[in-house]
Amino acid sequence: MARFFCEGCQKESNFLPIYTVTKIAGVSRSTIYYWLERGWVHWLQLPSGRRVICEASLTRPAAAPSDLTPEASSPKKPPKAAHSAKNL
Repeated sequence: MARFFCEGCQKESNFLPIYTVTKIAGVSRSTIYYWLERGWVHWLQLPSGRRVICEASLTRPAAAPSDLTPEASSPKKPPKAAHSAKNL
């Protein structure tokens, strides 16, 4: 764990390696990379090339991205038919 200034949070925060985040969040490495690609967590790339994730961005409430609004993510129910095939 290291402390750096997080541009996303606008404050100094603990930054954790991906391995640690997988254990804390209970998700796979590929899920963490998915989050990184979409900007759902704040991260920095160290001079070594390794990426570290802002701990505060893991615990903040998630903002609903426009592609994940309840209307877009829930399946639409088909309209009820006025007459069923059995009753014709």
